[in-house]
Amino acid sequence: MKAITTEILNAIKAAETVLVVGHIRPDGDCVGSVLAMRRICERLGKIADGVCDSDKPAAYAYLPDYELFCAPRYKKYDLFISVDCATESRLGEYRAMIAACKNSINIDHHATNPGYCNINYIVGEACSTCYLLYDIFKEVEGVIDCATAAMLYTGLSTDTGHFMHSNTTEEVFRTAAELCTYGIDVAGLNRSLYCNNPFSKVKLTARALGGIILYEDGKIALMTITLKDLQECGCTSEDTEGLINNASSISGVKIAISMCEQPGSIFRVSYRSAGPDVASAAAKFGGGGHKMAAGCIVSGDRYDVMEKIVAAAKAALNSERAD
Repeated sequence: MKAITTEILNAIKAAETVLVVGHIRPDGDCVGSVLAMRRICERLGKIADGVCDSDKPAAYAYLPDYELFCAPRYKKYDLFISVDCATESRLGEYRAMIAACKNSINIDHHATNPGYCNINYIVGEACSTCYLLYDIFKEVEGVIDCATAAMLYTGLSTDTGHFMHSNTTEEVFRTAAELCTYGIDVAGLNRSLYCNNPFSKVKLTARALGGIILYEDGKIALMTITLKDLQECGCTSEDTEGLINNASSISGVKIAISMCEQPGSIFRVSYRSAGPDVASAAAKFGGGGHKMAAGCIVSGDRYDVMEKIVAAAKAALNSERAD
């Protein structure tokens, strides 16, 4: 058994109550890892809750234990476990719980994670946090069951772009195959993940596609979603998850950008790359992430923000050319 597995297991065994926390605006890897870590702790005999400082994303309502997500039962816990959260600030209101707990664990695959807990397991080259959780607990007898495997598969699939991103390796496919041995319904999970959009999101997708702007001879694609778009399509910002993949799919595009307007002239910006280091682009605005996928928050006039974030993408593109 790996030393880190033993250290994490000992910390869980020493606790009676555990709070598992993911990042604000949770994606598939975050939801999957929070629910899986919570369930693993329960199967180890602990009282565990899983939360994020955000509304529950309806897109993952098909997952087992979804009704237990974001439903904390206590004000104090013995052990704090952060999963898939690169910085303390992205823990939202639960950030203060780190110091309030007797011990803390941080499990993440973002290389920029500074290690803000007592026990920190950060593997920047890993495809997802769900991948790490499986790697940690797969040899612990009786911990992973079919429901947990479904949660882990969700994070593995979403953070690899359904096995299409460059972080998809032989080991990723091996992990997916091993998760299948727990009896998960792969076809059903894939339908729930990728073929289960409400009509409102389809309308938003059509609007976002129609507004894509190309730069640098088609190497950069910018997609914008305004508050008006969300309102008229009957959507929330939660429904923008995954829309950037449509911009990435355009032939010749090296960097795709989506910017989603929030109240108060604030824009949530996501970068996706087919080569250039977009983490450097997001870092210009205080954001971060991975080389191929990063994000940031930018405030200001809509058109000024567009100009700034595209300029950052151009710099990343030119840097790759120089290399």
